[in-house]
Amino acid sequence: MRVRRIDANGDWTFGSGRASYADRSESVAQRVKTRILSFQSDWFLDLSHGLPWFQLIERPADLARIERAVKSQILRTDGVSKITDFSMSPNVTTRQLSITTTIVDVYGVESTISTGA
Repeated sequence: MRVRRIDANGDWTFGSGRASYADRSESVAQRVKTRILSFQSDWFLDLSHGLPWFQLIERPADLARIERAVKSQILRTDGVSKITDFSMSPNVTTRQLSITTTIVDVYGVESTISTGA
C-alpha cells in the first residue's frame, strides 16, 4: 500500500511527485505510528480508526490495559507480521507516554517506531 508521506510535524507532504509517497516498509511503519497517535472517532471517514485514548487514560491509568490496546492496534495494521519489541515510558511530570516498538512487516523488514517525547 502506498501512502502520502508525513513530515516531522505530522503533516502530509506535497509538491515532490512520487517522492511525496511512501510505500512498502516505510508505508507500514508510518501507518503504525499514525494509528498509535490517532484518537478513536477523530477521523470522519472511519470512526473506528485510532485508539480510545480518553477511556484508556482514565484515572487510575491501567498501563497493562493500555499496552494491550496499543499492541492490538499495531497488529491490526495492514502489513504488520509481528511485534518483536515493545516498551512504554510514562512521564508523570510532563504527562506524556512514550511508546517504542519494533515490528516485522510482510516484506520481512524490521522497523523501530517511536512516539512521544
